[in-house]
Amino acid sequence: MAVSLSSILPTPSIDTTPGKLTAKPADDKSVEQKFLDYAKMTPAQRMHAAMLAQMGLTEEQFKAMDPAAQQKIEDKIRDMIKQQAEKTNDTRTGLITDKSV
Repeated sequence: MAVSLSSILPTPSIDTTPGKLTAKPADDKSVEQKFLDYAKMTPAQRMHAAMLAQMGLTEEQFKAMDPAAQQKIEDKIRDMIKQQAEKTNDTRTGLITDKSV
């Protein structure tokens, strides 16, 4: 599964005031802080964040949902993971070893 940081980290907005062209973060957290937060995530947390981003949701929006809505999203994520696992047909030598011989 390819995960893009751009789907998790917001892009900075540009101040186009005449004579003043500077980039500023889209919200309170700096890009550096968002990257550090992402780097601290476990692989499972990164996958969850990426799946939420594919659905157009942020972690904050997910946490703000009622438990029934969260469960529906979790079920959808579980289905997406199952579909990706079924599509994976990696037959490289050495991935699975038959030790019964």
